[in-house]
Amino acid sequence: MHLVKTFSFLVVTIFLAVALEAMTLNSVEKNSTVNSSFKKLSANHKKYSKDVTLSEIIYSEKSTKGLMNLLINHEEETFKDIRHKKFIKKIYKKSRYSPIWFTKEGIKSKEVNDLFTVIKSDVTLSPKGNIVKKYKYLKKTIANFKTEDTNKQLELDIKLSDLYRSYLGYHIYGAIPWSKFQRRLRSLRRNHIAANWVTNDPKYDIAELMFSYPLPQIIKATTPNSFNYKKMIRELARLRKVQKQGGWKKIPVSSQLRYGKSGKVVRQLIERLRSEGDYTCRGNDGNFGPCLKKAIKRFQKRHGLSRTGAINKYTRSKLNISVKWKIEKILLNIDRIKRLPDQAEDRYIMVNIPDFRLYYRENGREKLSMRVVVGDKKHHTPIFSNKISFIVLNPYWMIPDSIVQKEMIPKMLKNPNYLEERGYEVRRSYSLNRPTINTKNINWARVLRNGQTKKYKFMQPPGAKNALGKIKFKFPNQFAVYLHDTPAKKYFKKARRAFSHGCIRIARPNALLATFAPHERSVNFNRAQRILRGKRKTQLNLSQRVPVHIVYLTAWIKSDGLLHYEPDVYNYDTKQRRSIY
Repeated sequence: MHLVKTFSFLVVTIFLAVALEAMTLNSVEKNSTVNSSFKKLSANHKKYSKDVTLSEIIYSEKSTKGLMNLLINHEEETFKDIRHKKFIKKIYKKSRYSPIWFTKEGIKSKEVNDLFTVIKSDVTLSPKGNIVKKYKYLKKTIANFKTEDTNKQLELDIKLSDLYRSYLGYHIYGAIPWSKFQRRLRSLRRNHIAANWVTNDPKYDIAELMFSYPLPQIIKATTPNSFNYKKMIRELARLRKVQKQGGWKKIPVSSQLRYGKSGKVVRQLIERLRSEGDYTCRGNDGNFGPCLKKAIKRFQKRHGLSRTGAINKYTRSKLNISVKWKIEKILLNIDRIKRLPDQAEDRYIMVNIPDFRLYYRENGREKLSMRVVVGDKKHHTPIFSNKISFIVLNPYWMIPDSIVQKEMIPKMLKNPNYLEERGYEVRRSYSLNRPTINTKNINWARVLRNGQTKKYKFMQPPGAKNALGKIKFKFPNQFAVYLHDTPAKKYFKKARRAFSHGCIRIARPNALLATFAPHERSVNFNRAQRILRGKRKTQLNLSQRVPVHIVYLTAWIKSDGLLHYEPDVYNYDTKQRRSIY
């Protein structure tokens, strides 16, 4: 009986305490917007389940009041070391100012362990970056966290939410400071260098993801599946291990490095090539034989060198690149892939500018590859994605005003027969229905001086000399860039093929045309060949538009499964230095 009375007294006391707190809140209601909001939230009994205990209600009310106090009354102090203020305010308002990482029983171990595990296992993060530093600090703090102080819990809750936002934002968007890079491109354009890069922004609401799915599921769904991203991550992990082991010893100049020789330096070279996966034979007998020659050829192929199987100064210089340099190169290109469309298409075309090649993929397999010529140092081919909507056989070349102004009219002033010799036509518009103009009656020096070149549209009719060759693949875009044939075949023999005004010249236009035939009624390959033997312009409209991705990857894994390093043809690597995360 005594126990029953004692228990009843405790229950009544607790209820009185809660009632007293409610009365206190009501008494300051007119003077405190925080308490006004708190009263409104705490009065919402729907947030509690039927089986809620009194202690849970007390903890909930206390933590809600504490969070509102931290985020509103003491905003300046709370956000002193918190990076994502807007996000933090949004998620705690969404949670009705309830803790996200704590309950009455303490920390939510699974959720916190999930966050710490994905951060620890992410090989792209810098050990010296802020995310890793915050993760280590919070992990240590939580391991030693025993206080019952609710305010300390709530401060920790906010810091964990801030770490969550920092990491997931990095995972999805990468570490390239794109706004700074775009400013550099604008500077190039002001200096009359055409340079454009359109980034694909992944459309994710991190706050919605946080409340809807467990973190491992979010990571899986937001990790790119295209452009061999996951294989790049595996290569990065392998290089991280090499870095931890001290990197590579430099390969010296040595008479041993010749076919048939053996010795200490040969063994060093074998181990160097083995560490990058190029030397695959068992053992290391220190002999420069067929296996080592094959490994050198593979290394040379991956680094854009002539595949001789011999060690010359160019191969040695690539062998002596530091592992740190390679890691940074891979990280930069991993971040670029994060900003490319994640491919789900059955068919698409990709042009990698630093590689000077076009790739056609169908049902996950590479079906076609060919050399291309891209924009030169003053006319960078833009980086963007679009879709081919039609193909033109025997195209006219509609010459851009910039070329007319900077190149053609100055040549006309030196040679009055310049247009006639090349068969160019001039009209008042690009419409072929408009009559041609007698260019002899125009004072072109005055047109150029007065900036009136846009009044005249220059074009080159179909024919053997047409700058677009015999086939043009169109994907209308703001840059007036497309894929096309060319009569200047000699440039395809060069290793670095940056010679165009921005458009992409392709080495095998007929082979690319043939890939459309099985999918399009409008593309009859045999009929197309008959048309191409003549000069009649013919447009083939496509019922299924084919995606085209013009990319800039200076380190990437090709269909041969090997990591290749490409030249930074437009110096974008130096202009896109990553922030340290």
